[in-house]
Amino acid sequence: MKEKDTSRQILLILTFFSAALIVGALCAGDLGNLIPGFVRIITRPAQFTMDYFKLGGLGSAFLNAGLVGLACCGLLYFTKANCTGLTVAAFWLNVGFGTFGSNIVNILPFFFGVWVYSRIKKVSFGSVANQAMFATALAPFASELLFRYPGLQTRGFSIAGLLMALVLGVFVGCVMPALNAHIPNFHKGYDLYSAGPAAGFLAFFVYCLLYLGPGLPVPTNTDLGDGHRAFVNIFFMIVFSLCFLAGWLMDKSSIQKYRDLWKSDGYKTDFTAVFGVPVTLINMGVYGWFILLYYNLVHGMTMVDGSLVFTAAKFTGATTGAIMCMYAFVAQGTQPRTVFPIMIGYALASLVPFLFYTSGLVEAQKWTLTTQAILVGLCFASGLAPISGQWGFIPGVIAGFMHALMVMNVPLWHGGFCLYNGGFTAGIVAFLMIPVLESFFKTVEQKRRSIEGR
Repeated sequence: MKEKDTSRQILLILTFFSAALIVGALCAGDLGNLIPGFVRIITRPAQFTMDYFKLGGLGSAFLNAGLVGLACCGLLYFTKANCTGLTVAAFWLNVGFGTFGSNIVNILPFFFGVWVYSRIKKVSFGSVANQAMFATALAPFASELLFRYPGLQTRGFSIAGLLMALVLGVFVGCVMPALNAHIPNFHKGYDLYSAGPAAGFLAFFVYCLLYLGPGLPVPTNTDLGDGHRAFVNIFFMIVFSLCFLAGWLMDKSSIQKYRDLWKSDGYKTDFTAVFGVPVTLINMGVYGWFILLYYNLVHGMTMVDGSLVFTAAKFTGATTGAIMCMYAFVAQGTQPRTVFPIMIGYALASLVPFLFYTSGLVEAQKWTLTTQAILVGLCFASGLAPISGQWGFIPGVIAGFMHALMVMNVPLWHGGFCLYNGGFTAGIVAFLMIPVLESFFKTVEQKRRSIEGR
């Protein structure tokens, strides 16, 4: 009964988040463009990174994200899925990309594909509902097949495109669950965005199949808007504050109990199961404010005409989505203490292009901390939090440093069609780091035991 109650509470919380996004859409202004903008979002290609704020408008992007959330909640409700911390992660990844890459149309072929998988394996659809949500990592491919493939110009809907999207959905839906079951062996559980490597390798194959193998031209997208800083900040401040308040109202001692979660290393830990829903809601509030604070304070650094120039982050659809995707593992592994070292690693890595540029070794500075790909990249670098939790502050900094240097180049593998690009990168970082750490260093717990044993 306790497990059932927890599952229902989680589903209710996720439904609240979805409804909040739709309310946000209605409060964003320009209601006359709400539906036309939404139609543009669902009928255009969605190659990473597609800024839905610019494509459809602020309200339309929030409406799409809210509807994606409700679709996920409907999936969980009607399949009687057991909702856990992993469900929260799958939900937020879908909703987060609802402002820059996934929409209510391009996720459906993958839901259908995992349903086919459940029929083949003779298991309940509810038992693989999380897998259905993770399979949408390749959603941009579906939009491509529906509205543009094989050319570079959007041509509109066709029956042939629909059939190709459904075939892709079935293929991915049947392969992803199997890959996800084995991919933890690749990173040993230190990439919270575990579906990232599975999606990345699978997207690499599909990219080769659809584009590189046949020799077709690859479309590109770099069109980003100026963002909506004030609205995004106000919206998330309200939502994160309500999470904190809800946790406190459910259990008046949840703030004190949060200290135990704060001490957790986040390695293979479902916060809802270990600490309970109220304490997890407190983490949702605290971690949410922490994320929002970072995106408001972070500045890129470069030299212009001999002067040091700092640039703030733009709250585009991609940045807003990154805030939500970074929130994904708030119930299963991430919290401010273990993510902070990753941020420091990103800051240190940003000095590399800056120093090479200012020393005259390169003609232009390739990126800063507020380059869009880096703002999104940090979101998924947070999935390496168990490294800092288990191994300490310095390894966490190194993990963030490595991720920042790699994340902008990994799209070359999949052409920008894998939404989990940063999670794929995090898996590679964990693959490189963990064997070295296990061979030469002790975990924080091992060090503690060693000191106590003296």
